Amino acid sequence: MMIAGSHHDVKAHILGVNRTAVNVLGQSMSPVNRELQNLQEPIAGVSLSQMSDLAAAGYLVSPEDYLTAERLSEIKHEYLAGVVHAMAGTSVDHDRIAVNILRELGNQLRGHPCEAFSSDVKVRIESMGSRFYYYPDVTVDCSNARGDSLFADEPRIVFEVLSPQTERIDRAEKLGNYQAITSLQVYVLVDQFHRFITVYRRTASSWSNEFLEKSAILELPEIGCRLPLDLIYERTHAH
Repeated sequence: MMIAGSHHDVKAHILGVNRTAVNVLGQSMSPVNRELQNLQEPIAGVSLSQMSDLAAAGYLVSPEDYLTAERLSEIKHEYLAGVVHAMAGTSVDHDRIAVNILRELGNQLRGHPCEAFSSDVKVRIESMGSRFYYYPDVTVDCSNARGDSLFADEPRIVFEVLSPQTERIDRAEKLGNYQAITSLQVYVLVDQFHRFITVYRRTASSWSNEFLEKSAILELPEIGCRLPLDLIYERTHAH
């Protein structure tokens, strides 16, 4: 994720206020929510061109304003309890991995009630009294979502392909938030530079984690699928 550059003079003129900036990148869930709760109420009527600038300065945007602007946006933004982040583009190998996972899951899930979605479909989360909207690289959803829905309503498995810019967030903030989704059974982190995968799996009382590498096979009995790492990393330069 990347935050668009800020224009402080423009914001001060438009909003007529001066609030303390909050940078939530790299922080854990609890400090993020504590900081955000100290800010004032979300600002209504935020225009699309101001969204990332407001995020960079710590201004809160309401979920309604975010969703309205996001429908018109040419780039995707993730929403973290009132803070909006513009998403950066991905590398070729990052996209290859995501496409490999999506294609194989799509093939294996034919005739199955669950289905795989690309990073164009959002996941919404209610956690610790705050709302979050993410675009996972791949989501397996089992809700038989309506055709006009913007969300995966019952995500069962989420994949994030790691990059240097997002790895810290994927392993900390997103881990905690995804685990708050009651329907989620598995959260998978895929290293794009090395053939190495971290799997977080829901147990009866908590979450377990496992590590796969080289030519191992990712077993997903939760949806009746198997993903060999050879297939996940096909055509990439990961070693």
